[in-house]
Amino acid sequence: MKFEILEKEKVAEFLEQTNLIAYSDSFAGFAKSVYGSRRFFVGIKEKGQLKAFFPVFESNKNNQKIEEVPLFIYTEMFFIDPEYYLDGDLLGKELQKFLGADILRLNLYNFNGSSNLKTESFKQIFVAMVATLKGKNSHEDYLRSSLSKNARSKIYKSYNVGLELASLSEDNLAEFYGLYSEHVKFLGSKPHPIEYFQKMIKAYTFGKDLFMLGVRHKGKLITANLFIANKDYVEVRFLADDINFRHLYPNNFLYSELIKWAFSKGINYIDFGGIPKNMRTNIEFKTSFGAREYPIYTKYFFRSYWQELKFKFYRKLLYWKKYRQFVFKK
Repeated sequence: MKFEILEKEKVAEFLEQTNLIAYSDSFAGFAKSVYGSRRFFVGIKEKGQLKAFFPVFESNKNNQKIEEVPLFIYTEMFFIDPEYYLDGDLLGKELQKFLGADILRLNLYNFNGSSNLKTESFKQIFVAMVATLKGKNSHEDYLRSSLSKNARSKIYKSYNVGLELASLSEDNLAEFYGLYSEHVKFLGSKPHPIEYFQKMIKAYTFGKDLFMLGVRHKGKLITANLFIANKDYVEVRFLADDINFRHLYPNNFLYSELIKWAFSKGINYIDFGGIPKNMRTNIEFKTSFGAREYPIYTKYFFRSYWQELKFKFYRKLLYWKKYRQFVFKK
């Protein structure tokens, strides 16, 4: 296989055909702002013909050149030739050499059902949960035909306890952040700083490809999500709720309203986000809303054993700095 760095203009016609978030300019701007990662596209050629391409995000951390496909998010490779097949191991090894990377990470998932990329040696720790609205006539049709009886029952209950849908704006960021921050701390993790969300809002266009929906009870925000859109594909990036109100089923209410919103906007796919595949309760909740599991495959490639040791050391150090306060509390 032969690689080539591609200018965006060279693959513009193909970018129009993909709705995956990692291919969008808004995501590239966000990655640059928050992670200092430069996006470019890499194409694979055989006999002078472009067979496939994908986004790569390049950064330098701890004096290591890191190439990620495609950063912390997941995506598919775009196969121009549907008959072209790749071995993931060979791809990773050759791409790492081509880019001169100390560390290369491939983070891929198989949303469109393609078997063009072999990933047998990759780890499959996460799954993406995606609901397909395409082919359904309406919100009511989707609820009736795609949701479990238990999910529908909880939705109906949630509509009768005084919950109100709130379409949040940039002015509500502090309120959203307060809910999100407490939610993450409750889970035993450390929240992103509010600047993270401010940069996200700056990279995207609020109300066009970035949205926040919330649920209020007697004026109090008790659950909310932040999601991004690219064409007819939506990804829920953050969901936060107040555990003191879960008996009112506000998340069921919110997911139902998100589906209703998606139908009004012509959205065909709702990605409820990546989840560790051992978190079965969370997966089952999203499955009850008609979502399917799509495996996410990950593998790291290192220039040398030393680079691998260095990477693992800094990753453990970062984890300790981030979570030590929670470790001490326990």
